[in-house]
Amino acid sequence: MRNQERTYSGCPIITDASIEAYLREGHLPGGVEYHEVPPGKVVRKRGFWLRPGHRMHHTANIFLVSTDVYAMNVDDFAAHRDQIYCYMSPATKTAYLGRVENVTDQRRILTPLLDDLHEPFDIEATGLIYVGRVISAI
Repeated sequence: MRNQERTYSGCPIITDASIEAYLREGHLPGGVEYHEVPPGKVVRKRGFWLRPGHRMHHTANIFLVSTDVYAMNVDDFAAHRDQIYCYMSPATKTAYLGRVENVTDQRRILTPLLDDLHEPFDIEATGLIYVGRVISAI
């Protein structure tokens, strides 16, 4: 759903299994629901609300993932918050949310939002694919 500024006013709520088809061709499963984009957040390219198949955060249940460039949603407090990224495993069709840490120039790890969820993933070694950045959660 786009508004007059050609940005999305609402984005579909999808699961891990629907991400790839949505990002490549814009295909959505039948009966998909939409949820509004919060005020102050901008989605110009493809964005979606991710309803993960398992618990990823201690309070949030769905996450607004934007594929837009970082500058689209920068605010005055961005430097004071951890940035949360969405990566996907092409092998398992599973989405992972977490913080990216640079171990070396060629090695990055994705640390989960919950300490006991899973071990940190080596992004390059596991073949995870960058999907976007989480810009809101509820």
